[in-house]
Amino acid sequence: MGFSTSGATVIVFVGLLIGFGTLYPTVEGAGERIGDARSDRGDRALRQQNTAVDVVGATYNASNDTLTVSVTNAGATALSVDRTDLLVDGRYRAPDAFDVAGVENRTVWTPGSRLDLIVTGVVDEPTRVKVVTGPGVAAFEVI
Repeated sequence: MGFSTSGATVIVFVGLLIGFGTLYPTVEGAGERIGDARSDRGDRALRQQNTAVDVVGATYNASNDTLTVSVTNAGATALSVDRTDLLVDGRYRAPDAFDVAGVENRTVWTPGSRLDLIVTGVVDEPTRVKVVTGPGVAAFEVI
């Protein structure tokens, strides 16, 4: 075996080491991201299973065009009022005011407490309301 064969073998071996050294961190990082994503998916599924809401009532006051929707957190998960959406007759309506367990502008909706969403400017009497929480659990009521 001459010098050219040994030199070529060394060059190929060094190239393989550099290639493996570049490829390994990429593959390892991708594996970690996949594992983290699976863990996050499991956490979201568990949170959704532990979430339940019940629409207690919805009252429309025609004299001042105000709709008040009362919802109870019947699950085991604390919810964010900021991530709770209200649909009135299929249209999104941002509440003008809200209170949790009688406290105005409290943004944490704990298990067992009641959330009152107040919407003003509702001209026609609605026929149905739907409340959707951050984890995607919804409840509706026909008025």
